[in-house]
Amino acid sequence: MINSQHLRRFLCRTRHALFLAFAIGPTVGASHEYYGGDFTLVHPWADATAAGELATAPVYFTMESVRSKDRLVRASTPLAGRVEFRSGSTPSAKALKAIEIEPADKLDFGKDRPHLVLHDLKAPLQWGRSYEMTLVFEKSGPIQVMVSVGSH
Repeated sequence: MINSQHLRRFLCRTRHALFLAFAIGPTVGASHEYYGGDFTLVHPWADATAAGELATAPVYFTMESVRSKDRLVRASTPLAGRVEFRSGSTPSAKALKAIEIEPADKLDFGKDRPHLVLHDLKAPLQWGRSYEMTLVFEKSGPIQVMVSVGSH
């Protein structure tokens, strides 16, 4: 038989454990790391797109501990008709044949830097979802990643 004092302690501990799980869980789960030959690719992400907006969507990421040169030469996803490399976010930004990867502690492929653009989306990008993408590097080969939408 469980007495009320033991039950109160159990519920209190359970409530604290659940609070910690919910408070810490999203932070831990939001970081996605993928490993190439000489680098770590960190947290590819995109913004959600409006319902019915199926034209384009940029995808951003960071690379860390880049020890040697490489090139991102191709990318694909079942979510889009094609993936393009862009030099930046402005309308005058150039399309690139590849994204050059130089040795560095950290490289940011964000809004005003080279990044990926999904064209001819097959469905809107929904906040909180993750989508599969394959990135192909000249030296490191293909890396399967998940692009998180809305968490960056």
